[in-house]
Amino acid sequence: MNAENSKWYKWLPNKERHLRVRKKGSNSSKSNDKVGVVLPVYNQEREYLFECVQAIENQKYRNFELVIVIDGANAQTVKAVYEASKLLTCKYTIIHRIFNKGIAHSLNEGFERLLDCTLLTWISSDNIQWPNFLEKLVATMKNATPDTVLVYSLYHPIDEKRVSRDINNTWYPALTEMMKRPKEEIMLTCFIGASFLFTREAYEQADGYDPKYGLVSDYEFWIRLMPLGEFLFLPEPLMDYRLNGKYSLTTITASEELFLQSMSASIDHRRKNGDIPKVTVIITACNHGNYIKNCIQSVLNQTFSSFQVVAIDVGSTDSTLSEIYSIHDSRIIPIHISKRTKAEALNIGLQYVLGEYVLELDGDDWLDPSSLEIMVGEMLSLPSNVGLVYANRQVWFEENGGLLEGPIYKGITYKDKYEVLEKFQTHCPRLYRSSTLKELNGWVTTIQGEPLLADDFAMFLRIAEDFELHWVDKDLYHQRRHSTNITIKEKEILNNQFRMIAQESLLRWGNVYEANFEVIDGTITKIMLVPTGKEMTQR
Repeated sequence: MNAENSKWYKWLPNKERHLRVRKKGSNSSKSNDKVGVVLPVYNQEREYLFECVQAIENQKYRNFELVIVIDGANAQTVKAVYEASKLLTCKYTIIHRIFNKGIAHSLNEGFERLLDCTLLTWISSDNIQWPNFLEKLVATMKNATPDTVLVYSLYHPIDEKRVSRDINNTWYPALTEMMKRPKEEIMLTCFIGASFLFTREAYEQADGYDPKYGLVSDYEFWIRLMPLGEFLFLPEPLMDYRLNGKYSLTTITASEELFLQSMSASIDHRRKNGDIPKVTVIITACNHGNYIKNCIQSVLNQTFSSFQVVAIDVGSTDSTLSEIYSIHDSRIIPIHISKRTKAEALNIGLQYVLGEYVLELDGDDWLDPSSLEIMVGEMLSLPSNVGLVYANRQVWFEENGGLLEGPIYKGITYKDKYEVLEKFQTHCPRLYRSSTLKELNGWVTTIQGEPLLADDFAMFLRIAEDFELHWVDKDLYHQRRHSTNITIKEKEILNNQFRMIAQESLLRWGNVYEANFEVIDGTITKIMLVPTGKEMTQR
C-alpha cells in the first residue's frame, strides 16, 4: 500500500487516538505484550539488510509484528528488502514509498499500522538485534513499575565488517556510565542509544515523532517522553550497533551537526517549558580536560542560581568532552564542534543562549562563588544603554602541578572609546546584555582575511563605540596562566592583530588620531594616540 493513501495516526485528535488504542488493546498498555517493530529503510548495503532481517526472524520472543518502511530507497535497496523479507515467518507488512520523507515520517506511518501492539520499538537497517532482544526488553518492561514508559539497554559496537570494536574492553564501562543517568538529563544528552522499547500509550501522548527535527527526531521524541513516565536502564547488551557503515548516520553525518541539532531540540523544549534563566554562561574549552570540571563546577557553585551553561568543546583531542559529560546537571548544554577560533565558538554558543545576560568564561579558568550574584545585581541597577559589566581578575600561575597566587588586575572606568583604546586592556569576568551581542551580530571572527585571535579586545572596542561600559570593583574571576595560553603561544600574531584592530577602529571613528605602540619584551603594552590634525568630535 502506498504511504500517501494511508491515514496518519498523528493527525487524529489526542482523545480519538487514545480511544482507538483502548478499543484494540486492553485496559493496560502492557497487558497483552504484543510488540510493534518498525524497520525504516533508506539506501542500505544488501548484506546489512539480510543480517538485520535475519536477526528479526531469529527473535525468541514471537508475539510481535513487523512493518518495513522503504523510504525512497534506491533500486538495489528495494530489491534487497523484498528478497530479505522472504526469510521472515512472522507477520509483516512492507510500505514502499517512492519519495524519501525522512525517519520521523517512516516511524509514524509504520506505527500507524500496528494499532493492536501495546509495546513499540524500531530498528536501524544496519544493526543486528540479538535473539533475546525483544524477550529481555519485554520482560524488563513487564516487571517495571506501572509508570514506566521506556526501557533501554546497552549495545555492542561492531565495524563495517561485523568485527567487534570493543578491543580494549572499555566500551561497556564508559557506555554504562553515560546511560545510567536520571531521565531528566535527557535535556543535556541523548543517552538512550539504539536498543529500546516504549509503550504505545506514551507514544500517543507524546504525539509521535516530529519531522521538524530531522536527523535528531529520535532524541527530540525522548525529550517529550520524559515527563510522561519513568525510564528504566537495563545494563546488558542486546544488539550489535554498526559503526562506519557506508550509509550509517554516524558515517554520513558529521558529529558536529548531530551535536548542534540535538542541543537545538533541547533549547526548543526549554523555551516551551518556560525554562528561561537570567544568565547564560558560555564556556569555550580546547584540550582543557584537566581543568574543565573545576571550571564548570565553579558555575554550579554560584550563589545565584538562575543560569544555564553552554559548554563548548572546541576540537579537543583530550578528555575535555567526556569530562563535560561526567557532570550530572541538566542546566548544562554540551556542544562538540571541530577546531575553531574562540570567536567562532562563541558565536555558535550564542545560538543556544536563553538568558537575558551572557557571561564569557574560558575552560581553564573559574569564577568566584558570588560572581553572578554581584554582576547581575549590578546590571539590574543600570540603564539599558550599558552593554557590558566587568570586574577584576586574580591571576594564578601553574607550576609543578600546583598554583601560585599572582597579581590582581583591576578594571578601569572609561570616559570614552578612545580611552578604552589607549589603556589597551581587557577585563574579566565580562557580563554582556544578550541584546547587545545580538545587535552587534556576535563576535568578529576575521581581520584583514585572517582568523581573529584578539577577539576580546575587538569586542571591548565595538561595545565601547555604541554602548556604555560599567566596572564593578570586585575580584570575581580567576585566570590560570600556563604554557598553552594563547597569549604565550601566539604572541606575534596577537601583536599584529592589536595593531590592525587599533588602526581599523580609528579609521572607523573618523581618523582623528593615529596610534603609536609601546612594545616591551616583544609585547605591545600600551597604545598612544596622537592627533592627526583632523577635526575631532568632543571626547
